[in-house]
Amino acid sequence: MFLYRVKVEELDASRLLSLRDDINRNEPSLRRKCPIREMSVITEEDADHSELDIYLALDDVIEAEQLKRLVGELNTLLDFDYCAEPLPKVSSELIHI
Repeated sequence: MFLYRVKVEELDASRLLSLRDDINRNEPSLRRKCPIREMSVITEEDADHSELDIYLALDDVIEAEQLKRLVGELNTLLDFDYCAEPLPKVSSELIHI
């Protein structure tokens, strides 16, 4: 099984809510792009900034094209307004378990 994790840091409260809603609303589309066993969206908030973690448990056998489509869809959801400062920090990792 693969675990694909995307971490988005330094979000303000409105960006956090908007992104979480977008991801939840687009879950069916993400599942069409790639065989997702399980999906979890976790948020953490403090006084200054918020974080959002997306965890996707993927099948053992996954085609590169499926993964590219999934990453492309997630990048579209994470398309922030680059005029706004500060920009959120985004990192991702793919782990084979």
